[in-house]
Amino acid sequence: MEGYQVVFEHQVLFRDLDAMRHVNNVAFVALMEDARMHYWKALRKVEGLKDINFILAELTCRYLSPAYLGETIKIGIRARNLSNKSFHFEYRMEDKASGRLITEGKSVQVMYDYKQEKTAPLEQKMRDAVASLEKVPLEELERGIEHRA
Repeated sequence: MEGYQVVFEHQVLFRDLDAMRHVNNVAFVALMEDARMHYWKALRKVEGLKDINFILAELTCRYLSPAYLGETIKIGIRARNLSNKSFHFEYRMEDKASGRLITEGKSVQVMYDYKQEKTAPLEQKMRDAVASLEKVPLEELERGIEHRA
């Protein structure tokens, strides 16, 4: 998936469906949650919940076409807009067979110290790791510039 370094697949299951026989909106939100964990594991060593040091602040999802039982969805996630304490994830979900765009989304994560129960800075080490994983100059990630590969 062009522009996305972290991509995984999900086979649509019966439990993903709603009464209209297509994937329910809640399933897409759950796939975004899965994507965040895939990304964090690609970025750094994650052995458990103690290694997750961000909290979800905002989530939007645009439903562009339905997905159905038996289809395989390709999910891409990328980080953008790194700021002092927060960053954005962008999501893209496509039908694997046809490339049809199904869903796009964005979320805002805030770095968080769960022991002290307060926000934390987005450290330089993490910024550098994101830039390396994304293969995008850090300056572009910090300014929210759209990177063209």
